[in-house]
This record gives sequence, structure tokens and C-alpha cells, in this order.
Amino acid sequence: METTTSVNPPRKSLKKPLLIAGAAAVVILGGLGTAYAKFDLFKSPKTIYLQSEAESMLKFSSDISKAYGEYEDYMKPYLEKPVHSTTELSDITVDTALTDPQAQKVLELLKSAKIVVQSNIDEQKNQQQGNLEVHLKDKKLATMEFFLNDTQLGFRLPEFYSKYGYMDLKDRDLFKEKFGQELPKRFLTYRDLMKAVQISQDEVKSVLTPYALIYADSIQDSQVTLNKGASFSEEGFQESAREITVTFTHEEAKALATKLAEKAKADEKLFDLIYTRYHNVATLLADSGYKVEEISKEEFKKNYEQSFDNLLKEINDSATDSKEQLKMVVLVDGDHQILSRKLMFTGNDNKQEQPFFSSITYQKGADSLYRYALHNPEDPADGEVSYAFKATEQNGKTNGKLSLLVKDNEQPTLDLTSTIESVKEGQKVSGKYDFALVMADKYKQPMALNGNITFSETKTDNGRDSDSSVKINFDNPLPDMPKGFSLKLKSKQEFGKALEIPAMTADNSVNLANLTEEQMMEIQQEAGTAAQKFMMENAELVQQFMQP
Repeated sequence: METTTSVNPPRKSLKKPLLIAGAAAVVILGGLGTAYAKFDLFKSPKTIYLQSEAESMLKFSSDISKAYGEYEDYMKPYLEKPVHSTTELSDITVDTALTDPQAQKVLELLKSAKIVVQSNIDEQKNQQQGNLEVHLKDKKLATMEFFLNDTQLGFRLPEFYSKYGYMDLKDRDLFKEKFGQELPKRFLTYRDLMKAVQISQDEVKSVLTPYALIYADSIQDSQVTLNKGASFSEEGFQESAREITVTFTHEEAKALATKLAEKAKADEKLFDLIYTRYHNVATLLADSGYKVEEISKEEFKKNYEQSFDNLLKEINDSATDSKEQLKMVVLVDGDHQILSRKLMFTGNDNKQEQPFFSSITYQKGADSLYRYALHNPEDPADGEVSYAFKATEQNGKTNGKLSLLVKDNEQPTLDLTSTIESVKEGQKVSGKYDFALVMADKYKQPMALNGNITFSETKTDNGRDSDSSVKINFDNPLPDMPKGFSLKLKSKQEFGKALEIPAMTADNSVNLANLTEEQMMEIQQEAGTAAQKFMMENAELVQQFMQP
């Protein structure tokens, strides 16, 4: 019997090819995802533009938060602890060609003079106390002591009169009756005002987000064009970029402005944000005794809505047959960061470029460049307000250049340029500012000067120590004006050192609100005797000025 053996050829396993195909698919899809996110494949120019606006705004918000956090860290000990400061101003030198002997004596004394200010501030208690001393040739010449709290302000000149002269705001009615002067109930501080107007980042974001959405929804694909082969090049910085152009016809700009104005008019969140700050400041002033006529919330709302009604009327009344366009050109890098922005009108023939705003926000590694400029669209070359800052920060070293320009004609009204060098080593920061300044107007001779400031600040266990010097030179000074001057500043700050303001009594003070004739006579007699004593003790100094 024959047996037939069935031989089946071995089947190839599908597992390996499937795994390879799956892996390939993952790689391909992952690559497409990366390409979509990084290189914007399959995205419309509008999508790329709006994503760039969103990414740039997030980065701007992050940068602001970081900067504010650093500021808060620096200011925290000043706000939470009493601070004792000692500041010395010395080595005051005036460069002048004056030959008058008396003037020369004054300049020599000025160089030997030193002004020392002792200051104690407690922000938590709204208290200040200190003194100002004038020294000549290492000898203390005169002192003025002062103090300030919520309701009292006092001072004294101990070399001439032993008692404080002080003003108490609780006696404001007496002051008004005696001097006709209206005084507040308490002295306001910078901290009071900042607390009244402060706005949280979340609150701003909540209010502004709907307007960003209106703007995004209003843009049509036809308004946005993309040039992928552009590049960014400014002051030695170069980066490949894409150029995105967003164009608004007159009607499109008009429609967008109308939507935004109508939204703002009916926006209760925006109204509350503005009104609450107004009410906070008005209440603070009124409670502190300052004269303020606060309008009601209803009247404020009426004025608020009327301002937008006026704006809507202006928008509606604008010419409807204008061919002029509003154009925005932005350069965007591979991370959707907007490197530069330019806003311009195109003129009725759409061939002119009349810029009215431009900006640059470039950051890469250690390098950064920021520039913001407003232009007069009728004459961009003559009307300009601009600010620019370029810096390289690496290994604790910063080298930068700052400029500020205000120009409304061919002659700048303000032109400031400064170079900055600083080095951070451990707890010490030191550096130098070189600067040049030109100020002018159409009625006066331009004033031009240049100079430098050197500084160092060292953070200690309980404070900060700093030294600096200032030198200023005047360009083309008038014959009777100095060529320049220089001085030195030294400061020491100690955190946590408590201060004590003396209690005002009849033995140590005079209340200026109810100063009597008898007290006036006492002051005159004591001050007169003290003045004679002062002249005798400083006879050599007095004689110098009496000699021809």
C-alpha cells in the first residue's frame, strides 16, 4: 500500500513585515506630525499667522511674568522689612573756566563737601525717619532731621533750634482756618496707589481673550499671504524666516473696528475692570482727605458708553470709497515667534508705504534685540518715537546698547543713547553706562551732554552695599556755564533695622498749626544765639567769603 505524503510548503510569518510596516507608519506619521507642527505643512497662511500671534503673545506674557517676578524678589525686603540706608555724596567737582576768586573758593569748598543722608523706612507701618548732614573738610557743618508717618510730618535743625517743628494732619481744620490751606487726612504712599490700581494677569487675560477671538474670526484666508523664502536681518542678527502679509481693505478694517467697538461698549467685564480701578483710586483719595469729586457708577457707565458711541459714529462716517489699505507685514521664525512687525497704510493707489508702527522682538541664545517705534504716517522720517535695546548676556556678563528718540521735526526733541557693560560675580554686580543726550525744542538752543556712570552693588547677608561715580560733560557750553561736573555716591542698606519716631511733646516740639507769638519769639532768640555760635565756630569759613 502506497502512502502519499502531503508536503505543504512552509508559510512565511507575517509578523515581521507587519512590525516593519507598523514601525514605518509610526515614523512616517510622526514625521508628518513634526512637519505639521514645525514646518507648517498642510496649514493655511492664516493658520500659520494666527498660531504665530498666539505663540508670541504667550512668550511675551511669560517674559513679563519673569521680569515682574525678578522685580518682586528684589523689592521684597524693602516692602516687608524696615530698611536703614546711609547714602554719601562726595567729591563734587565742577569743570569751569571761571576765574573769579570767590567762585573758585566756592568750587574748592564744594569739592571738600560731603552730604550724608540717613534714611529709615518701614513700608508696613508707613513710617520714615532720617537726617541730612552737610560736611565740609571732614567736619559736620549742619544737620536737618525729619520724620513722616500717616498723619505727621516733622523736621528740625538741631544746630539752630532744639525742638521739632511738625505738622499733624489731625489739625487740618486749624491749618485751613489759619493759613487757608486744605490738607489731607493722611499722607499717601506709592504703595497705596499701586494697590488701588493693580490688575492680576488672569483678569487681563479673561477680559482681552474675546477681542483676540473677534480679530481671529474676522480675518479671511484671502487677506493673508505667505512667503516662505524670507529672512530676518537686523544689526548683525540673521535668521531664516517666513514673511506673512495681512491686508485689510478700508471696508474690512471698518467692519473689524465696528465689531471691536460694539463688543467693548457692551462688555461688562471690561467696564468693571476700568471702573473698579477708578473707584478704588477715588475712594482712596476721598478717605485720605484729598479733594475729589467721584461720579456715580451710573454716570461713569453713561460716559463710557458715550465714548464708544462717538467712536462708532466716527467709524461709520469715514469715507466708503477709499481705496487705501491697512497692511501688516510680520517675519516669523521656525518656532512661530514673530521677529518683526510693520504696520502701514498703502495710499489710495496701494503702492505707497506709510508706516506708523514697527517692532522687533528677537531672542536667540545670549542675544536679544527689542525695538518699538511709532511714526507719523504723513511724514515717517520727521515724526518718530522709538525705543531700542540690544544686548548679549553670557556667563554673568552683559553688553548692551539702549536708545530713545523723540522727533517731531528735523531736530530731535529728545535723543538718548547709552552703552551698558555689567558683570555679575557671586553676590556682586558691577558695570558702566556711557551715555549721550540731546534735548531741544523750536524755541531754545539745543542742550547736548555726554558722560558715564560706573557702579557696583554687593548683596550682603542683611542688605546691599553700592558705590558709583557720575561724570557729565556739556557739549559747547555757554561762556558762563560749566563744562561739566562729577561726583561720587556711596550707599549702604540694612534690612530689618527697626526705626523709632519720637513722640511729639511740648518739651521737644512745636505744633505749626497753633504756633503762638511767644513760641515765635523763643524760636527767634534761640536761633539767633545759635547762628552767632555757628559763625564763631566756623569763623575761618565765614572769613573766606568776606574777603574780596
